[in-house]
Amino acid sequence: MPVEMPDHILSKLSRAMDQLKGVFRKRDTSKNTFGLGDLAFFFQFVRPVWKLGVLSLILTVAIAAFRSMIPLGGKVFIDFIVNQNGFEAISDILTPIGLGSLAPAIMSLFSSLNLVIALLLIAGIFYGLMQVVQGYLTAKYQQELTFNLETQLFDHVLRFPLTFFKNKQTGYLMSRVSDDVDTLEYLFSSAISQILSSGMYVIFGAAILILLDVKLAIIMACMFPVYLLIRYFFFARIRALSYSERESHAELSQDMQEVLSGVEVVKSHATEEKEVARVSDRLRKVIQVRLNNTILMSTASSVLNSFQYLLLLVIMIVSVGEIRSGAMTIGDLVAFIGYVLTLTGSVNSLFYTYLSFQPVFASMDRLKEMFSIVPEFERQGNNKALLKPDRVTGNIKYAGVSFAYNVNEPVLKDISFEVKPGEVVALVGPSGAGKTTMINLLLKLYIPQSGAIYLDGNDLNKIDHAWLRKQIGIVSQDIFLFNDTIENNIKYGKASATREEVIEAAKKAHIHNHILQMPDGYDTVIGERGAKMSVGQRQRISIAREFLKDAPILILDEPTSSVDTETERSIKESMKELTKGKTTFIISHRMTLANMADKIIVIENGKVVQTGSHQELVMKDGLYKTFFSTDAAESPERTSPAYGYNVNN
Repeated sequence: MPVEMPDHILSKLSRAMDQLKGVFRKRDTSKNTFGLGDLAFFFQFVRPVWKLGVLSLILTVAIAAFRSMIPLGGKVFIDFIVNQNGFEAISDILTPIGLGSLAPAIMSLFSSLNLVIALLLIAGIFYGLMQVVQGYLTAKYQQELTFNLETQLFDHVLRFPLTFFKNKQTGYLMSRVSDDVDTLEYLFSSAISQILSSGMYVIFGAAILILLDVKLAIIMACMFPVYLLIRYFFFARIRALSYSERESHAELSQDMQEVLSGVEVVKSHATEEKEVARVSDRLRKVIQVRLNNTILMSTASSVLNSFQYLLLLVIMIVSVGEIRSGAMTIGDLVAFIGYVLTLTGSVNSLFYTYLSFQPVFASMDRLKEMFSIVPEFERQGNNKALLKPDRVTGNIKYAGVSFAYNVNEPVLKDISFEVKPGEVVALVGPSGAGKTTMINLLLKLYIPQSGAIYLDGNDLNKIDHAWLRKQIGIVSQDIFLFNDTIENNIKYGKASATREEVIEAAKKAHIHNHILQMPDGYDTVIGERGAKMSVGQRQRISIAREFLKDAPILILDEPTSSVDTETERSIKESMKELTKGKTTFIISHRMTLANMADKIIVIENGKVVQTGSHQELVMKDGLYKTFFSTDAAESPERTSPAYGYNVNN
């Protein structure tokens, strides 16, 4: 009577069978279009270190040739030393090339055990030294290549337009600059070296096999296509799984980076479990792909090893007749088996190396795409056509400027106004009105679709980007400090500044006393994004940075939006001194900062709707009066004379 299996066991068996089918099914491998013909683009990075690369490859060939002679050591020891026969093979090799007269002397040498051992020791030492030198040269070549490529790529990326960074995550960019560069370095160093080494060994080994025994060499040659077909069957599937694993891991890294970057939001909303579950689901997919890959590779290894044993069995069966007929010696058989084992290993190495080319080509495709993006400006020295005026007076003019991030969605519409040298102008308006966009255009982070912006009569499009940005100081609501010392953060815009200059700037920013209370004073490392300091302290550090830079043009972008009333009052005093003699733009919703301005420009829906002084605008019905009334009602202490607000300005 047949035994029926429980449903839950049948269900598990069914899932297991479905998983196995998924492992061995053929997959689409046409994920990228990068081919060998596209390699020429990357030779520009190899060119500076090509001599190291060529020398390394020459040593690789020499080592492969030397290694191909190692299995012959078994033949020499068994035939010449133990059995004292087989010497006629030496004469057969030397006579056709005109060196037959040397055969007796060589036979005498190879019949001496002590001499053979001495020669093998010398050969081993020489072989080891060649490997050490080749390893060093290869490592030197790899690192220099990586340095060239990663430096040039990072330099290229930093000069991308701001729109590129707005559309790409940090994790994605780090992967391109780091992981893909490592992959390319592997191709031009390790992969090529492995291919050349294994390829040369196959050629040398095959030639020696023919010299040892033609019949066995032909049998082996006939069986090798079957071996290659087995490898090809598994190769296509392993390659596809490897690609899936790489993509899954990249998505996992991106999720982890996103969660860690937003850890404050995660903690403030108590969503740790939710984020762990999300990352866990992604990690589970990665692990499943890795398991499938492991199953497939283990199966491939088992099948190939079985075929290798079958090949050895055939060789041993045929060799019996060859040895009995005198066509082959015991030493020949030992050497032949040694070559079969090492040759299959070299063929495996070639296949595994080519297997790695799929993710390599994917990385190269992405890298080429990155290099194809046109930067907003060229390196220093390559942009000689752009202007770098000798001095800046600070006259700024917007003439009919219009701009849109997306087509048919204009952010700025026909903006026109002029700011005189040393004048302080406040840009006021609701969120999304276009205030920050106007400043980004002044910094040449974006280019207007129509109209032009002039600095001292020169169109910004004709002015060098880097030079322009060095003339502009920025104190922003989005304070970014580096995980470095306080001193280095203050002098970020002026690396040549002395400690005394840094201290003077800190005093003007009213942060000097706070710094002295830090554990290491100005040498205190403040953590990532200045995490060890309060918001007000970070803002004062950014103000000190601009005091030290002392640029002729200044931008204050909501600099007090995240601080309390007392901190705002202190910061405002610093900014009054900071703006002296500078053409200044103030972007703020708070009337206390707008009150510092000589002129106020009110922006609404991308258009200038009001222009004038505070006293003029507050007396007129309009958007500015509404803003002032709302601010006074919500924060009366900020608009009181006691707070320092001058209603008569």
